Amino acid sequence: MLHRLVQLLRILFLAAILQMPGVCFAQVAAATDDPTVALDQATSELDAVKASLASAQTAGDYDPLRARAQVVATTATAAIDALTPKLDAAQATLAAIGEAAEGEAADVQAQRAALTAQRDALDSAVKRATLLSTGARETIESINRAITDLFNRDTLERVASPLTTRYWQSVIDNLPVDLVRLSSFFGSAADRFANEASLRGALIAAMGLGLAVALLSPIRIRLRKAGQAYAADRAPQTRARRSGLAVWFLLVGSLTSSFAFVCVVQGLDWAGFLTGPAADLAWTLALASAFGSVVVSLGSAFLLVDRPSWRLLPIDDAAAVVLRPFPVATAIVVVVGTGLIELNRIVGASPAANVTANLLVALLHAGLIATLLVALRRLRSARDAEAGEVTERRSIVTVAMLLGWIAVVACLAALARGNVNLALLIGREIIWVATVTSGAYLLMTALDDLVTTVLSQDGRFGRALARSFGLRESTVRQLGLVISVIARVAIGFFALASVLAPLGGGTAPAYTQLSGISSIAIGGIVIQPGSILRAIAILALGISAVRLIGRWMNGTFLPATELDAGARNSALTIVRYIGIVLVTAWSISSLGVGIERIALLASALSVGIGFGLQAITQNFISGLILLAERPVKIGDTIRVGTDEGDVKSINVRSTEIQIGDRSTLIIPNSELITKSVRNMTLANPLGRVQIVFSVPMEEDADEIIAILMRLFADHPAILDDPAPTVMIDSLVEAKINFNAIAFVASPRLTYATRSELLLQLLRRLKARGISSEAGIRETPETSPVAASQAPAAAIP
Repeated sequence: MLHRLVQLLRILFLAAILQMPGVCFAQVAAATDDPTVALDQATSELDAVKASLASAQTAGDYDPLRARAQVVATTATAAIDALTPKLDAAQATLAAIGEAAEGEAADVQAQRAALTAQRDALDSAVKRATLLSTGARETIESINRAITDLFNRDTLERVASPLTTRYWQSVIDNLPVDLVRLSSFFGSAADRFANEASLRGALIAAMGLGLAVALLSPIRIRLRKAGQAYAADRAPQTRARRSGLAVWFLLVGSLTSSFAFVCVVQGLDWAGFLTGPAADLAWTLALASAFGSVVVSLGSAFLLVDRPSWRLLPIDDAAAVVLRPFPVATAIVVVVGTGLIELNRIVGASPAANVTANLLVALLHAGLIATLLVALRRLRSARDAEAGEVTERRSIVTVAMLLGWIAVVACLAALARGNVNLALLIGREIIWVATVTSGAYLLMTALDDLVTTVLSQDGRFGRALARSFGLRESTVRQLGLVISVIARVAIGFFALASVLAPLGGGTAPAYTQLSGISSIAIGGIVIQPGSILRAIAILALGISAVRLIGRWMNGTFLPATELDAGARNSALTIVRYIGIVLVTAWSISSLGVGIERIALLASALSVGIGFGLQAITQNFISGLILLAERPVKIGDTIRVGTDEGDVKSINVRSTEIQIGDRSTLIIPNSELITKSVRNMTLANPLGRVQIVFSVPMEEDADEIIAILMRLFADHPAILDDPAPTVMIDSLVEAKINFNAIAFVASPRLTYATRSELLLQLLRRLKARGISSEAGIRETPETSPVAASQAPAAAIP
């Protein structure tokens, strides 16, 4: 674990150095501004790096050499960038002067000769810098290959199985020598402490210890309480309060604990109580303890046993209490394991002792992970027993537990087989991945809450930004969502790089060996097993990324826009199609299949597609037309033939419509494009209620009309605009035929509203002693009212 942390810090430091070309150039070029001088010094530096490669034996030896070679490559690139404009200017000036002519002035000849010499010198320097850059990068690649070979050799090294007597016999044979070395180490440390003991040294060590105690106890507690008080009383009532408090707990716990360990070790070192080897061990333990404090602080930030309402994760109190000891146990395992391995390295223990130390540390990691998985299993069983049935499982937790058990089994199997270093790598990597993932999740959540809060349409800054730039408040919110997702993606990439950084050196050779096992040639295309695995990985990760983007758009971004449900579905479907096409093309190209070969294959299959997949292709294209033109969108009420219902989804091949009996009608998309479809909510999503009834000729028509108008006015679903109308349709067979029309907000309300109106109409007419003959009929398509006011629209 410590090795991964140190390696990650080295990578970050190197990346920071490489972003400062001036610093790198100054280190190699001795603060000179002359590119040619810098090239001379860089060439000498690269030669020195190549000469030192022969004596490098460990990754620690190769790392500084790789950094020096990278500086040389950066210097050569800087020289090319500096010399190329000068070379272009010299060539342009020569082109302007032109070819030599008879009788031209002597000063022109001298200028041409000087410019030619300058151009040749610059051209030579540029070519030299290019060769130097190529050589430096080749050196870096050779160093990477050497580090990879070392990583694979150490990780996959196989020793005698701990289950055999030969292994333990080797440990027993080397035990006396190892005990002597260990005794010598502790004896030297004790002698140094006894010889250097003084009042001054004791005061310095006591000051360091006192400062550490102050950081771990009163300062840490007060800072935590101050953060809690601010979040509870003064912070705005937004989501950022919870995530901000969690980040505050993480920072306070990590920094105070790390500085406390540094104060203790530095105090002992300044007091002169530590020998050189003891100081190395102490600083290693301090760094491991700092990492352990990060783990403990992450656990405290997520679990919050004393503040359940502030938890970021959906963890109940019982789970929080059960999981609370595991961050501390993880920190102890990390510190003990790191200290044991570092102690063996410092004292120069025998290979058998080193393997035994790795074995014990790997068992500690595997035991810790297995104990955590058992605790989670018991929590689930207790929850199921309390509920009386199997409760709903979270897929991500289930997958994580499954992977955890696989890692434990793999670790134990590797130990039994003799691959002790591989087992140790698996155990450490599980803890490292869990720590990085937890930290990345916390940072993503906090950053998302902060950005969306600051750029919300209700926030002060969001409103000020909208007024300053003339933006709509919804646009400001969308801007916040986009910035948030970009920042979270950046954190995700950094977390992925951090997780893969310890494995980066060991994956290339295995992949190279796999690629070289065998190959398959199909029509001039050579496909290797490694390429197939890479294509599958790209396809799986790409599809997962497309799904995550779609989930974010559907759940976060699109609801913040002013688009209706149909437009959101269209945008989401188009983005999904584009993503799948890009991922598929990327996956195919990773197999070594070029675009021209794909086009050739598509043209060869076009005849078969035209005959065999004609209907599917037609439906797919029709689906794209539906998404683009949107004559039918999700939520519309349409009638296709004799079936009428609401559009629920528009898919690649078909559209799903829910009809009146709650069943689903699946219609091919081509039917909605090539045939007539009645969309009753396309132009105006209003529903029309029509009541046709008759009363005897002796009744007062004005009173009937007044009753209907009051009935429409009293019903909450009837709209005022368009206004309801009551008309006398005809006078037939001694009866007055009335035709009443009113409008509701949606066609889905028509039938229920009409039923309620008819019931109220019958009650009021009966209360007045008026007999009626009411009937309900569909509106004729040729009715003047239907033609002028009906909201339905026919789609050819």
